[in-house]
Amino acid sequence: MDQGDAAMWAAALGIAGTLAGALGGALVQGRAVRRQAQDQEAIDVRHRLREERRAAFAAVLDRCHEVEATFSPIIVAHARPDWDDQADHRELWAPTNAAMDTLQRAVTAVAITGPECMADLASEIYAELLAKANAMRLPAMDLAQRAEMFGDHSAALKEALRNYIREARTALAAPPR
Repeated sequence: MDQGDAAMWAAALGIAGTLAGALGGALVQGRAVRRQAQDQEAIDVRHRLREERRAAFAAVLDRCHEVEATFSPIIVAHARPDWDDQADHRELWAPTNAAMDTLQRAVTAVAITGPECMADLASEIYAELLAKANAMRLPAMDLAQRAEMFGDHSAALKEALRNYIREARTALAAPPR
């Protein structure tokens, strides 16, 4: 092999090495860019999920307050001397029933966005509010018995709300799964 051939081989190997290096670098850079894009997408998804959860958690609390606001006219009506358990009170209960339906939809939103512990706590809030409402619906009880049962469910609801808020803070602080 003469010097010309050796130079040609060296140049060919140099070009091949340069091309291989460029291709390898491009592949590594492409993988890094794809990985960075995937990481950013995962961060965006987690952020979106956290915001959806925050909205769903807050909606349960808002709907809970709306339901509670509907109890005042019912309590006032029960306290009147002319109250009749056998009368048709659908109109009186319509706002409570509508608010309970709205609360149920908010509880479902929490069940969809998760986590499961929050869905369970939201369901507990719904159950306590329903029991609280039903305490005023029971026809076989006098007002004092209804008020006592209503108060018991109010205390249980307060505890359920405390647990819900505590767990919501924990769920929102942790990275979503």
